[in-house]
Amino acid sequence: MPLSLIKAYVKSEYENELEASIDSNLSSVSANITTLSSNITALNGLSAVVVNAGIFTLDLTTYRNFIVTNADTAAKTLKIANTPTATDTMQNLNVKLTFSATATFTYTGTITWSVGTAASTLAPSPTAVGTFILNLKSFDAGTTWLGSYAGLF
Repeated sequence: MPLSLIKAYVKSEYENELEASIDSNLSSVSANITTLSSNITALNGLSAVVVNAGIFTLDLTTYRNFIVTNADTAAKTLKIANTPTATDTMQNLNVKLTFSATATFTYTGTITWSVGTAASTLAPSPTAVGTFILNLKSFDAGTTWLGSYAGLF
């Protein structure tokens, strides 16, 4: 077999492998861009949370920044849902919590507030009308949340 035919065959096989590799990499890059775009929305987006059956749910499917407004005296609970399951990442939530009426307000039991206790009495409570800014972090896929806050504004 002439050397020129062997070179042409090898070149053809190499080009096919290279093209398949490029296609695969482009597909992976496209998927990563989609994920990155979704993450940017989650980081920058702001979601107004509506109460449902006395529960304000912070749904982490799309957002990480929330506005919660308590407008009546009925008891409420703040709950965190759909925390990503990756244990090697930190989750960070920001909540603007405004009370325009006083009410009994509780938080998910997995929040440890900055004083080191999960007791709801150490969390922001609507004893006066105003706004609190909450910051919640999890390093274990939402099993435990570390909470701090500023307020009453």
